[in-house]
Amino acid sequence: MGPEHPNPGKPFTARGFPRHCYLPDSEKGRKVLRLLLVAWDRRLIFSVGTSSTTGESDTVIWNEVHHKTEFGSNLTGHGFPDPGHLDNVLEELRAQGITEDDGLMEK
Repeated sequence: MGPEHPNPGKPFTARGFPRHCYLPDSEKGRKVLRLLLVAWDRRLIFSVGTSSTTGESDTVIWNEVHHKTEFGSNLTGHGFPDPGHLDNVLEELRAQGITEDDGLMEK
C-alpha cells in the first residue's frame, strides 16, 4: 500500500483472492494482456478502498479496469465471453493513461 491509498499504513483485507480473470487467446486479447501488465506494473489494477459489492472499507478493490472473472456464464455481469469487453478494457486503460504504445515499450 502506498501514499496514494486512502489510509496508508492501516490494516486492510483482501477477500476473494487470488482472483482469476479471462481473456481470449487472440491478437487483440494478447494486446490487452500486455497493456494490463503495464497497468499492473504501474499499480493501477487494484486499490484499497470501500467495496461497491459488500460495502466493506479498507479492502482490496478493482481500480476502474474491468476484468471478466466468470467463465462461460454471465450471472454476475462479469462473465466471459463478452464481445465488447476488449474494447471496453482498452478504453478504461486509456482513461488510466495507458496507450497501445505502452504495450510496445514496457515488458
